[in-house]
Amino acid sequence: MKIKSNLKTALALTGLVLSANVSAGSVTTGEFVLDFDEAGLLNLGAQVKNVNWFDSAASATKTPQEMRDTPPADSVPDSFTFKVFAASIPTPPVGLEERAPQVSTFEYEGDPTSGTGMIGLAGFHVISTLAGGMSMGDYGLSYDASRIGNAADSSGWFITNYHAFPLKSFDLTNVEITIIDDENFSMAGDVVIADDLALMLSAEEGTDVGDFSFTTVADADPVIDGSIANYSFATGILSLPVVMANNTTYSASFHFMVLDDGRPALELRSAEPSSLSAEKHAMFDMSTGVITMSEVVMLDNADSSGDKVKATMKLEPGYFPSRFILTAIEPIAE
Repeated sequence: MKIKSNLKTALALTGLVLSANVSAGSVTTGEFVLDFDEAGLLNLGAQVKNVNWFDSAASATKTPQEMRDTPPADSVPDSFTFKVFAASIPTPPVGLEERAPQVSTFEYEGDPTSGTGMIGLAGFHVISTLAGGMSMGDYGLSYDASRIGNAADSSGWFITNYHAFPLKSFDLTNVEITIIDDENFSMAGDVVIADDLALMLSAEEGTDVGDFSFTTVADADPVIDGSIANYSFATGILSLPVVMANNTTYSASFHFMVLDDGRPALELRSAEPSSLSAEKHAMFDMSTGVITMSEVVMLDNADSSGDKVKATMKLEPGYFPSRFILTAIEPIAE
């Protein structure tokens, strides 16, 4: 495969241009990222605060009581990431006392809002309130058109807590869905308190407590040096392990999409401080919003022997998650 400097040709070679065909899909991979608005939570009458967060790996071998007994964290992460469970759940956490992890049974055809079943999300967190502590998790993400326009102004998408007992916890509002390909999609929008949790917290149903992003695309396999920027044809994920911005190093990942107007774009999936270093790192100019990538390895079917390219993309303001428009891509001569 040879990547040509012509942008249109390069994009076609990715194999990720949207298809007009409608086909059935099921969700067994991906992640849901919840960015809580701590100020919004603390302004609730119950004075809610997050005490501890346990992602899929950290919660896998712990009982709810062990997590509740964990000393409070010094700080709260900016975002919580729930990994998607597949159609079966490995052990652990199966069999742990009081746990109720949910397998993914969600299936859809073309439009995700046509789907039935549930998307199981791995993770657990503990919060404190004036009335005492609460532990929540083993979530399930579902769609129910009958919830549209309820008191929370739901989009129909909602999250249910399955720990201890089912509790509708969060409605998702202002949801924008992006079809990635025939078998994958992403969503973004606002997170508000749903009816059941509102009763538990003596809060108003529909109170906005944060933002979210969700994608069904799995993380790329770590098949090459972890400090090397790479793009996976199999998952549509661009990984930038080292991004310099104002003398600070970050690690970031993006997923590829084609906008309705035909422009190629990359949507931010994650970004966090990094201690990695690399000679050929990416640069983010915060004054212009441009990310310059001096070298990206193109992974073909998880094979690290693919071509190398250099590319630039520019931030398009006003979107959450952040969206970058791909502005240039050209091969690096061997």
